[in-house]
Amino acid sequence: MTTTLLNTRFRKSVKPPLRGKLLKPGKNNKKLGGKVAVRAFQGYTIYSLTLEERASCPKTCDQWTNCYGNNMPFAHRFNHTHADFIPLLRANVEEVMENHPDGVLLRLHVLGDFYSVSYVQFWHSMLRKHPKLAIFGYTHRPMEGAIGKHIQDLRADFGARFAIRWSDPAQAAPFSTFVAPSFDTAEASENSVVCPEQRGLTESCSACGLCWSMPEKPVIFVEH
Repeated sequence: MTTTLLNTRFRKSVKPPLRGKLLKPGKNNKKLGGKVAVRAFQGYTIYSLTLEERASCPKTCDQWTNCYGNNMPFAHRFNHTHADFIPLLRANVEEVMENHPDGVLLRLHVLGDFYSVSYVQFWHSMLRKHPKLAIFGYTHRPMEGAIGKHIQDLRADFGARFAIRWSDPAQAAPFSTFVAPSFDTAEASENSVVCPEQRGLTESCSACGLCWSMPEKPVIFVEH
């Protein structure tokens, strides 16, 4: 793996944090869907957060050069290094929780990753404050690193409410994901499942729910 690329290829797509605009409704993303229809957190409204790929990611990421962000020139990546990022993110979380008392399921991160221990601790404080907030997503952070250990702590404290799956083959573990080069090589078994949305078996994440409801089996994704 080479780390020549250190940021997104689409520098103009990196935006400063905007009040009330950091969290995007899942209904605007065909893959995510607007409201959870099945399994855990049914009835929760989906939102997502997008950071800058590579700039917020570990350089050990197995998908560093072929990140699917390479094919997303129009995605708005919010600058996590901006001084106002966390204050505005906190305010946006408060806003969506107030607007959706039945619950919010937040996708972290459409692009990007957990970039610091303090950032993980921020989500710990949000989950503790808001019992109707749940989070799902994936991380390439090494399990043995400081950030990875704090992610593990949140999984232990909040269970399915912090459904962050480990990525990369080297981190084979319960609640993990793997990337296959093609559908021909994405072979499911009794111990894993290929993403149903990618296979066209379900309309969206909101109609599937496996990623946050099936901790015992890895989910296989086909390379974008």
